[in-house]
Amino acid sequence: MSQHQVHAVQQLAKVMGWHVLSFSNHVGLGPVESIGNASAITVASPNGDYAISVRNGPESGSKVMVQFPRSQCKDLPKGDVLQDNKWNHLRGPFKEVQWNKMEGRNFVYKMELLMAALTPC
Repeated sequence: MSQHQVHAVQQLAKVMGWHVLSFSNHVGLGPVESIGNASAITVASPNGDYAISVRNGPESGSKVMVQFPRSQCKDLPKGDVLQDNKWNHLRGPFKEVQWNKMEGRNFVYKMELLMAALTPC
């Protein structure tokens, strides 16, 4: 089931114009699953501003993280290290999505809504 959901995200990303950055059916990081393996995928929005990372395990379930542009991250420390404006185009840290509070009947529908909300007009 975890591989199926990650494959669904991959196909949904292709349909919606998102770019697949990484994909793995056998993730070696995170909690060890007693049955099966965890799967993961990271996709980027069409303009590259946002990234969504999904880790799905047979026991641990789904964990969805969104990475926002640095310009939208208010909790990043302001320092003198990054003075050149070219570094402002990097994305900031990942933030976990409260998946159980998202609108939608199933995993694919929730993912479609999330991608649609983060896709520029």
